[in-house]
Amino acid sequence: FARRKSVDALVDLLRAKEPVKHDPDTVDEESPAVKFVAPVVDPFMGKIKELQEEAFLTVGVAKEARGGEKRVAIVPEAAKRLLKNGIRVFIQSDAGEGGGFSNTLYEDAGAKILPNAQAVYDAADVDVIIKITEPEINEETGKHEIDMVSKGKTLISFVGPRTDDGKYLIEKAAAAGINLLAVDAIPRISRAQSLDVLSSQAKIAGYRSVVEAANVYQRFINGEVTAAGKFDACKILVVGAGVAGLAAIGAAKNMGAIVRAFDTRLETKEEVQSMGGEFLVLVFTSVEGGDASGYATTMSDEFYAKEMEMFREQAKECQVIITTAAIPGRPAPKLIMKDAVDNMQAGSVIVDLASATGGNCELTKPGETYVYDNRVTIIGCTDLIGRMSWQASSMYSNNMTNLMSLLCPKPPKGCKEPRKLDINMDDKVIRGMTVVKEGTITWPPPADVTKTAAAPAKKEANMIKEDIVSPTKRKESVFSKRVFDLCSIGELCALAFGAFFFGIVAVYAHITFVSQLLYFILSGFLGYYLIWSVEPALFSPLMSTSNSLSGVVILGGMLMTSLPRGSAANVLGCSAVTVASINVFGGFAVSYRMLLMFKAEKK
Repeated sequence: FARRKSVDALVDLLRAKEPVKHDPDTVDEESPAVKFVAPVVDPFMGKIKELQEEAFLTVGVAKEARGGEKRVAIVPEAAKRLLKNGIRVFIQSDAGEGGGFSNTLYEDAGAKILPNAQAVYDAADVDVIIKITEPEINEETGKHEIDMVSKGKTLISFVGPRTDDGKYLIEKAAAAGINLLAVDAIPRISRAQSLDVLSSQAKIAGYRSVVEAANVYQRFINGEVTAAGKFDACKILVVGAGVAGLAAIGAAKNMGAIVRAFDTRLETKEEVQSMGGEFLVLVFTSVEGGDASGYATTMSDEFYAKEMEMFREQAKECQVIITTAAIPGRPAPKLIMKDAVDNMQAGSVIVDLASATGGNCELTKPGETYVYDNRVTIIGCTDLIGRMSWQASSMYSNNMTNLMSLLCPKPPKGCKEPRKLDINMDDKVIRGMTVVKEGTITWPPPADVTKTAAAPAKKEANMIKEDIVSPTKRKESVFSKRVFDLCSIGELCALAFGAFFFGIVAVYAHITFVSQLLYFILSGFLGYYLIWSVEPALFSPLMSTSNSLSGVVILGGMLMTSLPRGSAANVLGCSAVTVASINVFGGFAVSYRMLLMFKAEKK
């Protein structure tokens, strides 16, 4: 046994190659053989055997049973991290092929390759099975995946516990006597952000929706002015400002589109604006668009009617509509009706990310892409995430790696108990996602577990009902009316006032005042273009620090205070020093308070 162990260690060391060293006196430096130097392989390669022997837990990963699914639950890089953390990975052969992860990459990460799914589920060493899609019949074995899990083991995957299909899976898992953890039931709280697979996968769907729309849309997404003509930027409407919606807004804005967004949860307005989008608002008395878990809720009939009216108006202007609205456990709400689609221009595109649950568009055909009335392309694909299988697998795998760290906490210092899998029901995150434990159904969790900071605050009963606030409906003021189709009344008034002011300056002002006025105007233009273009999300922290530049104003004011006491310049100088000092010290005070928000409180 000792000899075999020594031979295995020698083989592992030989795999970890060092760069070849050449004698500069005897070898031509320009030789291609000298220029090529073998890269240093991670020293981890030589520790694989030792880490495998020290592992306290084994995770099994089989190829996804759902047809056409290219994602894999654990990627090689995550398998390496898990092994370093004491968790070994058994994976089915070619399980990662759809995402570009070969068996060789898994072997180099210390994972063990098993021939088929049944071998993964039956392996005695496997304690936990991790997968992505909901458990279903495995065509390879002819068995349901829950039935393939041995009694007492743990299955981690999407479950959909709020749906009827999810409830069936929960009952089936309870009858099988296993532990079932639903990754789509992880509470959406700050501490669980690194585990939130819904957010990581939805982000990919939102990004990909813009890519799919751009692929079909036969015009520029950004505005172009060329010798061949002027082309306006594409207007994109995003319905639903969750993770997928915000990802779509960011991707579309980066491509140069004009982006508008709508969500029933008014608390998402600032998030939309921070991504560069324009938020459309419908405000009603005592209407809450989100529940205590941070998800959208069903709205009133009156609100729904106003919403449809707004979508019909927006459809006339927007060339691309991306819908992401969903209500957990219910069919997707119908938001884009046939009359709205009829209002869209020829060549427009609709991408329905909610097509898996029926779709937000009345004309969506789940799983299909087709052209409606030879004018509008409606994309109802349900595999947008799978079309970025490498990225989706990597992000899901990172979530699972973080989850295993939570489920297998390190014992406190001085404790001699071995590390193990611990489904701690006192932990809010674990309690929220555990739907079956040791054959006992634990769903749904207590309300205090699922409650998030995103829960909307109660609105006052006397809140004023407002009409639609959108770019398509605004009351025109008197100053916005145009005169002879040349300019507006407001522009004419501004021009007249400017001419009058500069006329007075030209006749009566001293040459020194004129030069200072010129500096003031130039600084005003500079400040406008420097500060006004800052994204709203960065405005507060940026301004709280950059306002310290008001120190320059203080220096100028101090120079002016040296003039005769009581003079206009002396008074203005004192005022400038006072006001600028407030700005300086206030800016630092705001910055300090914001920094305190990111510091952990000492126990």
